Amino acid sequence: MTFVSSAEMKVSLCPEQAEMLSTGETIRQIIRENPDSVMAFDILDGDELIGFVLVHRFEEHKYFLWEYAIDIRFQNQHKGTRALIEFIDYLKVHHGAKEITTTYIYGNDHAKHVYEKVGFVETDVVNEPDCHEVNMAYHV
Repeated sequence: MTFVSSAEMKVSLCPEQAEMLSTGETIRQIIRENPDSVMAFDILDGDELIGFVLVHRFEEHKYFLWEYAIDIRFQNQHKGTRALIEFIDYLKVHHGAKEITTTYIYGNDHAKHVYEKVGFVETDVVNEPDCHEVNMAYHV
């Protein structure tokens, strides 16, 4: 897998998945407004664009996996899991990552499965009237 700097998410998702991510405009705005702490990448498998990842460095050596998406054409082929494993290694080698945190919307069993498969562990659950998310962490 190759990770190429990006200014926007270009992958296609089914409507249910798109609802769980930030809008394209929000992602572009996040990238524009945080050039020193946010990194976005297209995920390539050979020459094919298969996914997108957006991370935020919130402390030295600590990153938040803000957005992670695999194009609908490449889902359920283990490419998302492989890409996430390789991206974690990329962050470790090129940016000195020691901890990566993320969240997923409670009930998104597919996200939970992928994150747990690569080594993320649940740290707590946010259960508020307008937010029901699970927080996870990966220690590199």
